[in-house]
Amino acid sequence: MAKKATTKKTAAAKAAPKSVANKTSKKTAAKAAPKPAAKPKPAPAKKPTAKAASKKKAPAKKTVRPSVTDVRSVPTAIVTGACGFAGGHMVDLLVEKGFRVIATDLEGASREFVNPKAEFIPADITNVDSLKNIFKGKIDYVYHPAAIFDYEAPWEICEKVNVFGMRNICEMSLKQNLKRFVLFSTVSVYGHPEPDELPVRESNTKRPGTNYERSKLMQEEIGVEYVGKGLPVSIVQPAPVYGPRNVYGVATILFLLAKFPILPFPVNLDSYIVGVHIRDVCRAALFVSDIKEAIGETYIVIDNSRYTLREFVEFVCPLMGVRIMPVFIPRDLFVRAADHIADASRSFAKIMGTRPFVEKDMVYYLKAVYTFDNTKLRSLGFEFEHPDLLEGARETIEWYKENGYLDRRDLWQKAIFGKNRY
Repeated sequence: MAKKATTKKTAAAKAAPKSVANKTSKKTAAKAAPKPAAKPKPAPAKKPTAKAASKKKAPAKKTVRPSVTDVRSVPTAIVTGACGFAGGHMVDLLVEKGFRVIATDLEGASREFVNPKAEFIPADITNVDSLKNIFKGKIDYVYHPAAIFDYEAPWEICEKVNVFGMRNICEMSLKQNLKRFVLFSTVSVYGHPEPDELPVRESNTKRPGTNYERSKLMQEEIGVEYVGKGLPVSIVQPAPVYGPRNVYGVATILFLLAKFPILPFPVNLDSYIVGVHIRDVCRAALFVSDIKEAIGETYIVIDNSRYTLREFVEFVCPLMGVRIMPVFIPRDLFVRAADHIADASRSFAKIMGTRPFVEKDMVYYLKAVYTFDNTKLRSLGFEFEHPDLLEGARETIEWYKENGYLDRRDLWQKAIFGKNRY
C-alpha cells in the first residue's frame, strides 16, 4: 500500500510539470497571440510619414542658417575718418542700408558717435602698413571723407594727411575689385569765383586759396589719376555742411552768434549763405556709388534753398536765445572791419597757441555772393531729404541745445582757450 501511495505521489509529481508546462505554454501562447495582429503593423507604412516630415523641416534650417553665398552677398564698405562728422554719418547710413561696415580712424580718436553695429579697426591713412588691417577680405566700396579740415592748418599737415593719405588709400583700393571709391571733396576748391561765373558748376575754373583747399584739389587730381589705372572713383563736392554733431564750418557761425545775448547786426547784408545737410551729403555719396556713368565724375552737393545772410541770422538767432539789434552800416565798411578783426584774431591766436576767434574764411561769407548749381546731381534722379537750409538749421540747433553745445560760458572759454583742430 505504501508503494502505491508513493507511486501516486511520484506520478503526481511527474504530472505536475506537465500542468505547469501547460500553464506556461498558455501564457506564452497568450503573449504570442498578438503576433498575428502585429503583422499588419507595417513599418513601411510609417516610413513615408517620417520622410515627409524631414522634407518639411529642410526649408526651416535654411532660414535659420543662411548659406555662405547669402552672407557673401552683403556688401562690405570701408569708411575712413569714421570718428569724424562726415565719416560718422556715412557709417550710420550704410549700417541703416544693411551694409557690413568697416569703420576706421586713428587709434586715439574719440569713438563717441561711431555706430556700434560697425566693425571699428584703427588705422592711419598716412601709414600704408596700417591700412592692410582694414583691406583684409573682400571689399566692395570705399568712402573716403577722412581729411584735415581746418582753414588754419599748415601746408605740411594738409599735404601729409589729405594728399599722401589719399594716394595711400587709392593704392590699397586698387588691389581690390571695388564697385566704387567715393571721395568727399568740397566746393571750396573753386575758390572765390567772379560774378560772371555764377552759379558755380562742375565745369568752373578751380582757384583754391587756403592750404586746405589746395590739398582737396590735389585729392581730386589723384582720384582722376587712379581712374586711369582702373579704380572706379566718383567725387562729391559738398557745400558748407551742417547737421547734428557738426562743430566746425557752418557750426562756427552758429556758435559765434550764440555767444551774444544781444547782437547788433547789419540789416543790409545781401550776400548769400549756402549749405547742405550732412545726411544729404552721405546719401549723395551712396547714390552715385551705384551709377556706372558716375565713374570719373564730380558732383556738387548743395540744397535747393537760397537765403541771404540776413535772412539766415534773423531765423537762427531767436532759436538760440539771441536778440538781434538791427543797425545800418555801409556794407564795405562792415566787411573791412570784419577783415581787421579776423587778422587781429589770428595774431592773438598765434601768441596764445589757440584758434582764431574769427577766421578769414568766415569773413568771406559776409562779402561774397556765393551760389552753386546742383543740376548735374539732380539730373541723375537724386532728391534731397533736407532741401531747405533754415529747416535743417532748426533741427541742428535743437541737437546743439539737447547736447549742451550752446552754453555761452563754454562757448567763450573755447573761443579764448580753444585748441587747434590739427
